[in-house]
Amino acid sequence: MRGVAAVTLALALAYAVVPAAAQVKPTTDTAREADRSSVGTGSVTGTIKQTMDNGLVVVGRETGKADREWAFTLDASTRVDRAGQVQAVSDLRQGDPVTVSYTNRDGKVVAQSVTLNNP
Repeated sequence: MRGVAAVTLALALAYAVVPAAAQVKPTTDTAREADRSSVGTGSVTGTIKQTMDNGLVVVGRETGKADREWAFTLDASTRVDRAGQVQAVSDLRQGDPVTVSYTNRDGKVVAQSVTLNNP
């Protein structure tokens, strides 16, 4: 009788664990990319494609990635510098080589700093 009770208990526990294990999300590269795009920081090196009053489009890449277009939001805290000297956002021009350090916040990619590189 004890054997039957033990087997019944073991089966009940096994059936309880299987649905829980099925709920575990697989860790794939796509899942990791989604996690990175929702929160975090990074750096892109490239060339300015377009400037706007409150934004910037850069064609460039993160280290180890392919080139792509990046749309950055500029805010009051965005720092722009060239050779260690602070510049105005209005000094940014199409074709300028830049490195942009950014934070991904609330679905927006916000430029923290824009460094103008020597051509």
